[in-house]
Amino acid sequence: MNTSSNRIVRLWRTILPCHGSVARPSDRIQAWLLVLAVLLALAALPFSASIGSETYARQQVQSAQQLTERTPATATLLADGPPITSSSRAAVLGNAQPTDATWLLANGTRRAGKVDADEGAMKGSTVEMWVDRAGNLVEPPLTSAAVAIDSIMIGAGLWVGALIVLAFLYRLTAYVLDHFRYAQWQREWFHVLDPQARS
Repeated sequence: MNTSSNRIVRLWRTILPCHGSVARPSDRIQAWLLVLAVLLALAALPFSASIGSETYARQQVQSAQQLTERTPATATLLADGPPITSSSRAAVLGNAQPTDATWLLANGTRRAGKVDADEGAMKGSTVEMWVDRAGNLVEPPLTSAAVAIDSIMIGAGLWVGALIVLAFLYRLTAYVLDHFRYAQWQREWFHVLDPQARS
């Protein structure tokens, strides 16, 4: 029988002690708390999955709406982008910065404004972007992949958070019970070793 099987057997005998069991009441309390924590963790799994599913459905509607309201456009830079910079420790380019640009809408209207241009971009370079129905610069719409990732992360994050809380509460309870058992063990040894305590 391997170590895992031995632990399961000991836990089962602690929860349901047989005749002559040496398990203390505090041991049985701790064992029952462990079982309760496991059951609550299992119960939290479908709840977290339900929240993730609701998030997926809600963001799918949001993504479809954004795809109907937003269209891609190509902006032409009217000025050079930010100069190329790099970290002193690693050659990593910095963030893009707003730069003057112009873009053409679907109805032929030309708009001007600022778009994020990468470092080193030259005047006349093009930048892909998204605009709303009014032609204003907006964030790209949610993609199916982003919706799926968000829903999985939310569902998994809720379940992992529940596991962390349950584990913390169990360890805190076990810590209190350990101190209680240690104090009880000290009292028992004091009673055995001190003759006056036995009289």
